[in-house]
Amino acid sequence: MGEINTRTHRIMASGKTAYNTASEFFESTASRERFKSCNFMELAFEFAVDDSNRTAVKRLNRVRRAENGISPTTFRNTIEREGLAMQKSMEQKCDTVLAVGGFVCNDGAYENTDFKPIKARRKRKSVVDKAARKLNIKHYNPDDYELPCDTVNISIDDVVVKRQTEMRPKDEDLQQPKRVENTIIHVGHRSDSYIINADSMLLSFKLLVGFLLINGLLRKRIVVFVDGARSLNIAILKMLSFTNYKVILDWYHLQKKCREQLSMALKGSKIRNEFLDDELLPCLWFGNVNGAIKALENINSKKVRNAEIITKLIEYFGRVRDIIPNYALRKELKLRNSSGIGEKSNDLVVANRQKHNGMSWSDSGSFAFATVTAAAYNDEVIQWIFERDIGFCFQKAA
Repeated sequence: MGEINTRTHRIMASGKTAYNTASEFFESTASRERFKSCNFMELAFEFAVDDSNRTAVKRLNRVRRAENGISPTTFRNTIEREGLAMQKSMEQKCDTVLAVGGFVCNDGAYENTDFKPIKARRKRKSVVDKAARKLNIKHYNPDDYELPCDTVNISIDDVVVKRQTEMRPKDEDLQQPKRVENTIIHVGHRSDSYIINADSMLLSFKLLVGFLLINGLLRKRIVVFVDGARSLNIAILKMLSFTNYKVILDWYHLQKKCREQLSMALKGSKIRNEFLDDELLPCLWFGNVNGAIKALENINSKKVRNAEIITKLIEYFGRVRDIIPNYALRKELKLRNSSGIGEKSNDLVVANRQKHNGMSWSDSGSFAFATVTAAAYNDEVIQWIFERDIGFCFQKAA
């Protein structure tokens, strides 16, 4: 962890460098930047996950007992460079496995006409029937309820942080967006989990398809939990159309959507809460979208502040009807109803590190630091430091 100086040598031929020990023995660095050992990088990655750059540098220099150690700028540049290199490694691995698997890119989506998913295993009909009788549910499809041990659960969410202002034009049309977006995907299968980070929706789905292919999961039943965003639904249809997938609207986001819209549509929180708890949410909990729409249509006009919002909420239910399941029956069968684990992944990878007061990020900086944090969660940092490779797979139990 200390610092050593070593002399390098080079062989010149015809005025050109034929061999240089500096580049042959050590990784390339910026001008006047020191080469960093594996032990140094291990600590740097560990501190980069949770601490701000200044705090990480203070800890790192204190551990090394270096008075004039690494600066915050150099630390940031180092982690950013490593994060982008990690992402490049994963994308290259993904490109290779997709090509070997016979997938061809067509307008951003990957297709394989010979690919056929396996028949999904489901909960036994007798088990579903028993749960339905317990809840007094008359109308249901027993084939809708997946077998957890044979299912891949996917949670997808976008997370935004404040963007650094690189230029301040007076013309509003030339101004940069105020937010930097990352797309976080949490993949769960049995007791294994993995987090994928990308700076765009399409890239995240490309990495997801590659990851599932590498881990032998692409042919299994895939259940995707979403927050109802149109862009996400379009991306799923475009990128996963060849798989055996099912989309479920996250119960938490559905409740949140209803609560927020009715807060603006109805007169007062008391009226809103009574309508939500007594009429709307019970219908939705049992997957009765028609009942929810009817409740909105029949609401007393004297309680309504803004009828236009009621109309928009009805249209929303019509749009997401196919991805609203019977949450009550799923809960009784011990199946997931929420993408909460995806929200937690957002906190682990982006929010905890990048959403502190006063922080702002460049596109590449936010993306790179999120990639490093995801690699730490996936237990792939040590492999990267010593082998310059990302496994891009579930970790095997020791």
